[in-house]
Amino acid sequence: MRFLRRSMFWLVPAVLIPLAALLVMQVRFLRTLEQKTASAAQNWLRTSLELVTSEIETRYRTTAKAALDVSVADAGDAGALSRHFAAQKVPGARSYFTAVFDEHKVDFHRFDTNGVEKEAALEEKEAIKLVAVSWHVAHKMQRIATPALHVDERDPKHRIIARPMLDESMRIVGVTGVVLDDGIARASMEQIGKRILKERYPQHGVALRVAEKFPRPAEGVREFVTQPLGFVFTDWRAGVRDLCASPEEMAAVNFRNNMMWTGGTFVILLGGVGLALGAVNRQMRLSQMKSDFVSNVSHELRTPLSSIRVFGEYMRLGRVEKPEKIREYGEYIEAESRRLTQLINNILDFSKIEASEKQYRFAETDVVDLVEQTVHAFEVPLRDHGVKFSMSAPASVPLLQLDADAFGQVLVNLLDNAVKYSNGHKEIDVGITLADGDVRIAIRDFGIGIPAAEQKKIFEKFYRVGSTLVHDVKGSGLGLSIVRHVVEAHGGRIEVASTPGTGSTFTIVLPARAEGEAKSRVRALRTEGDHA
Repeated sequence: MRFLRRSMFWLVPAVLIPLAALLVMQVRFLRTLEQKTASAAQNWLRTSLELVTSEIETRYRTTAKAALDVSVADAGDAGALSRHFAAQKVPGARSYFTAVFDEHKVDFHRFDTNGVEKEAALEEKEAIKLVAVSWHVAHKMQRIATPALHVDERDPKHRIIARPMLDESMRIVGVTGVVLDDGIARASMEQIGKRILKERYPQHGVALRVAEKFPRPAEGVREFVTQPLGFVFTDWRAGVRDLCASPEEMAAVNFRNNMMWTGGTFVILLGGVGLALGAVNRQMRLSQMKSDFVSNVSHELRTPLSSIRVFGEYMRLGRVEKPEKIREYGEYIEAESRRLTQLINNILDFSKIEASEKQYRFAETDVVDLVEQTVHAFEVPLRDHGVKFSMSAPASVPLLQLDADAFGQVLVNLLDNAVKYSNGHKEIDVGITLADGDVRIAIRDFGIGIPAAEQKKIFEKFYRVGSTLVHDVKGSGLGLSIVRHVVEAHGGRIEVASTPGTGSTFTIVLPARAEGEAKSRVRALRTEGDHA
């Protein structure tokens, strides 16, 4: 419960469940849309095909009506008929004819598409006569008719559109007609249909075909959507198909694209929610760490101040008279003052680092002397507590460009941690070595150690290892953050090697420049006994 109160991750299911529900609903909607898209595309093809067949039928009716509108007066005038038929353009026409009836015979005139009178082939003559016989019988029976168009498809090779010629009393006196050619008609119909599709749908690639049969296409080839013709060539069908993609393919592509956009949006939303939750959680964690920091700093300030006040009061009241006790109390006051100074320096340094106002004054520094002085300052007040420091260094160490005060603070923080987390093992090893052109300063303790999972986090501000033993030791959580910043400002790095229960080793790695090596001075080798 405490974790839930102090973390925002309980919002994850509250956010993920609605998002997941929305995603499922969107997928279902897109799947339905895919089906409707395929159906709509099929309907669009059928609508386009109906438009084409309707236009073809209209074109045949209109042109045939105009071509076969011959008056009774002109029916016997070959010249007038020639001029009339030459001006007509019936799609797929092969020839025109007229048949004028009297009591005993039929007078035929046949013309080509240019209006030139011609002698028709035998099969064509027979087809024309077959049409004329029906109207001749109606003529003999004195039938009354209307000037409507009639289609005769008894001979599929010679399809004829005919129109009766009527006198003033609407009785049949003759018939005129146009004979259609299959090949020319098919080409004309496809040309008409393609022009219509291009005019109305210029952005769509649609194939049009007119044929008697549409065999099943080969695998991978899209099938035509077909419809029979309505006026002439009624045993033929017109068919269309999309050249770009089939309706199903278009629907599938739309579904994939929509799913990609939906999935991308979902991922972005989820990422945004995750970032927001992470930011809120970090802020809550940081707020908690700041609260812990204030509490720890208050305690750390109160403790040395209380000790200094108590020991100072004893000395002021004259309760301490023996020289050794005065020296002991003085050492306590000095140690607590050092501790207080260290804490204040950490807070000031951290404030400057956060405000990007921390400045360094680099100068050639004997790093061995700096380490010795810092260790000695720690060693004196802690000697009576049994804390043992040992130090080793090579005979020659190059001078380094350092800010002695800032780097001394780094050493103080690391040594202070080594003492605080020693867990009763009051032995601290400090070693200086040279390796691969670097100066390495290692501070080792034999205390509680640091879990591997937390070794990268310990250098974050306010962070403290989540161990009961660690939290038994008061601290501000700023020391190692300052250590990393100062070391990196000197062009170096800080390394840590630790095993829980066996201790930790913090190693400062600083680059040794060539000029520093030239100015290095030889020193006597330090031994552990020098600091025993």
